[in-house]
Amino acid sequence: MRWTNYFIHPGDNRYYVFAFKEALHADEFEQMLGDQSIGYERHMEDSEWLFGVHRDHFQKALHCNHLVHANHRNKFIPVKGLRYGLLIGTAAMIALAIAGAILNQCNAQTNVPKWELGMSTVGVIPLEMVGYEPIEASAEGLTLRWEPQFGSGFGMRMHRNFESSWSLETGLETLRMKSNWGLTFQPENESHTLSDTLTLRAGRYRLPIMAQTSVPVNLRWKLLAGGGLSVDFLISDVFTTGYQQEDIFYNEYQVEENRQRRWTVPLRAELGGMYRPAAKEKVGFYLGCIWWREWSTNRWGEAQWERMLEKANVLLFMPQSGFAIEVRAILP
Repeated sequence: MRWTNYFIHPGDNRYYVFAFKEALHADEFEQMLGDQSIGYERHMEDSEWLFGVHRDHFQKALHCNHLVHANHRNKFIPVKGLRYGLLIGTAAMIALAIAGAILNQCNAQTNVPKWELGMSTVGVIPLEMVGYEPIEASAEGLTLRWEPQFGSGFGMRMHRNFESSWSLETGLETLRMKSNWGLTFQPENESHTLSDTLTLRAGRYRLPIMAQTSVPVNLRWKLLAGGGLSVDFLISDVFTTGYQQEDIFYNEYQVEENRQRRWTVPLRAELGGMYRPAAKEKVGFYLGCIWWREWSTNRWGEAQWERMLEKANVLLFMPQSGFAIEVRAILP
């Protein structure tokens, strides 16, 4: 299995080989190599255009390779109707929130506006008590340890209040989840081990659908508790690579995250407090926490280690739960 379109030359580890199936991509890559004054060899084999580049120029050649794929990448949401539907839906929510805010300012008989628009930021915390904890897996002499780090995100919330204490919320959020991947490899028939740690930042979009109830504490503060679900879809697979030299041997390894079998619809719960100032033209704020849990284990990461003719692969399923602290500005 080859995750990327580049690999070490099987007969001479001083060189990397970049492979392209499309002639247009190959020609563009060749043009970029020439612009960067990078020496190369090109030939065709098994319906692929292959470029040999010396290890000293690997980083520059890899940058050119990324640019080629960026120029010809598929759209994030390939279905045109779904792509425009998401944009139209987001624009409609913003328009409704703005219209609701204008109408509420014109309605002097209501103390609590029916529509509220909020801008939020979240901090994802690796809290073990909710299941967001390190995970370890081993196979073929390779041990992989996944350790979650602090993440962050931001989003927009549209809040619809009813005459009772209940309300509905929806919006659009983004999350950036950071994690460390520790790799430890035991070469065959050897006593020593090789190790390294790689860092990945995976992203996702999230559409929350929440029902909330509130309890007033005083004229300015109230407590809110809610539950529901959110539709999560990952931005793309993310991966990183590394290598180290051991005498005459080169060790190549890589990690890939954000792989999943289907879209995720996790359960979600929120608890927090909201402050609303006496003057309606002033900004209020909300402080609370978010907990979510996926229905099943459907997202995983993979690691691969190569050393001469030795190759090891490990698959590791990601945790189902998460926890975050949210701060939200309630716009007037």
